[in-house]
Amino acid sequence: MKRNKTAFGVLILLVVLAVAAWWMRSTDSLEGELSDFAFQDTASVDQLFLADKNGHQVTLKRRGDGSWSVNEKFTARKDAIDNLLYTIRAVQVKSPVGKNLYNNTMKVMAATSVKIEVYSGGKAVKKYYVGHPTMDNLGTFMYIEKSTKPFITHIPGFNGFLTTRYFAMESEWRDKSIFRFDPRGITKVRIDEYSRPDRTFELNRLPDSTYSVVSGAQSTPIPSLDLNKIRLFLSAFSETYFERIDGEMKTGQVDSIRRSAPFAKIQVKLDDGVARELTCYRKPLTASTRLQLDPVSGMPVPFDLDKFYGFMSGDSSMLVCQYFHFDRILKDPQNFTPGPDKTPAQSRF
Repeated sequence: MKRNKTAFGVLILLVVLAVAAWWMRSTDSLEGELSDFAFQDTASVDQLFLADKNGHQVTLKRRGDGSWSVNEKFTARKDAIDNLLYTIRAVQVKSPVGKNLYNNTMKVMAATSVKIEVYSGGKAVKKYYVGHPTMDNLGTFMYIEKSTKPFITHIPGFNGFLTTRYFAMESEWRDKSIFRFDPRGITKVRIDEYSRPDRTFELNRLPDSTYSVVSGAQSTPIPSLDLNKIRLFLSAFSETYFERIDGEMKTGQVDSIRRSAPFAKIQVKLDDGVARELTCYRKPLTASTRLQLDPVSGMPVPFDLDKFYGFMSGDSSMLVCQYFHFDRILKDPQNFTPGPDKTPAQSRF
């Protein structure tokens, strides 16, 4: 009886030792890889590079003022940058990919993954590939460059996958602001409405911090300006956005739009010498245009009455803008005078 107990105790000990040895081998093989995806000091990250399998690449660089640039051309979306940096800091390994899923996972990642390189102090600190979500959409397949296997990752407490936080399209990273200025720094605004010359005007800030407005081709001064209305107008330039970039049109079609006559031009100048210009073109009707017929006459409308195309100075991107958003800017200069507006705010055409 005593001999049986001893044998049983030895068996239990051997099992425990075997499990411990297996756990240690498993831990040793994964150690480093389990924590390699996360980089905690995201405050020191100064550059991010992302590339997808469709040939899109984007380089995001931190500027001195804390904002980020997109391919050194545009300002990056703050929400997307913050989201990605949080993910880089918080991502954790949920589990390694099992042998039964290895081949298929690597095959899918080879075709669809996004590569990210994280730089701190000018040196690459992380390089890995972000793949597709798991079947339950609660994990994301990732693979560290030169690693032995892919892993399923997640952010603890977040019920979802992380794939959509890593993208390499320049247009998706670009901040959608057209004008984002402190109204107090604006020294000049000129609005040219070519189809309605009477709505053309120029606003200037004077040395005593008051303003002057001249209208029409003859630059006729508008007397008795309402300062509150001037301030409200200038505040529109603190947050003016485009809806999206139209990347579906062919080069020839874009060139055709640009060769057509613009209906308006908006120019803004700041006291530090910065100037920005938006040239506006009518957007032709398409199958997706919301309003196709005039509700009164029943005749086809001449162009899209909801949206127009805009081109910023020094930028070839064709921006889709909403008339509704620009009602605050494309206005009748007579509305700067005291009292009720002489022209309705939505008198667009």
